[in-house]
Amino acid sequence: MPKKLLVVVGLTGQQGGAVADLYTKEAGWTVRGITRNPDKAQSWVDKGVEVVKADLDDEESLVAAFQGAHAIFVVTDFWAHLSNPATPALLKPGQTINEYCYEKELQQGKNSADAAATIDGLERFIVSAVCNTKKWSKGKYTGIYHFDSKAEVVEYIQDKHPKLAAKMSVVQIGVYMNNWKMGLKPTKQADGSYRLAGVGSGKKPLPHFHTSKDTGYVVRAALQTPPGKNILAVGSMLSWADYLKVWCEVNKVPFGGYDEIPIDVFEKYIPVPGFGRELGEMFLFMDEFGYDGGDPSVVHAQDVG
Repeated sequence: MPKKLLVVVGLTGQQGGAVADLYTKEAGWTVRGITRNPDKAQSWVDKGVEVVKADLDDEESLVAAFQGAHAIFVVTDFWAHLSNPATPALLKPGQTINEYCYEKELQQGKNSADAAATIDGLERFIVSAVCNTKKWSKGKYTGIYHFDSKAEVVEYIQDKHPKLAAKMSVVQIGVYMNNWKMGLKPTKQADGSYRLAGVGSGKKPLPHFHTSKDTGYVVRAALQTPPGKNILAVGSMLSWADYLKVWCEVNKVPFGGYDEIPIDVFEKYIPVPGFGRELGEMFLFMDEFGYDGGDPSVVHAQDVG
């Protein structure tokens, strides 16, 4: 029996890499990975992945890369635009870098959907997204661009591509457990203990997830069940205070505690203008409405059956 083809967007990233890694071992499947830089993906070729060059800014390249797919996994990357040193020169007059990254990610998601909608024989379409914070906060939070860009891709598919939407499930990846290595890092105090400072109470349980290890399993759960699911990927539900406790236990250091700080103070710690405010609003949104905004359609991966 011929094997089915899973096409993975974002092969060299944490989410796409986890999906590809699992499906190289999954009976009945072959994997095609999409990347802008195939030269950096030789290790995937060695694992049996067909590596294809394509760009989320180039819809025609996506159409070519998606040919023959039975299933497609799509993830977009707001942070790639934010960290690109060329981005500031591309801003329109009066445009913030947050707004630019939002527009870029939204368009790349639309390009992926437009391309996927043309593929004959496509059975399933899995999109990595998160909730629409403007919608679920009833307009209270309007500046969480890296959430809303992804959510609006899903809404675009539902509105513009109903046939593709009928094949779609959404996977919401929780808070990356390795974020402490990048910015959300506990700080050592004079007494040797470690404390974590953040916006919000630090008491709300949030979904933490080992993205680079477990995303493939959540996508597999989505593919093994009928479409139409909105799956929240959770490893552990932890408040920021409990997150710090676990971090201290694992690293065998004394637990100090969590400190709530005002958003105006927090944003001064972030060197990118406006981005500290966005992250601060995200923490306030999650503290008040939860990671998924209270969307009743959300199910946990372990409850998908």
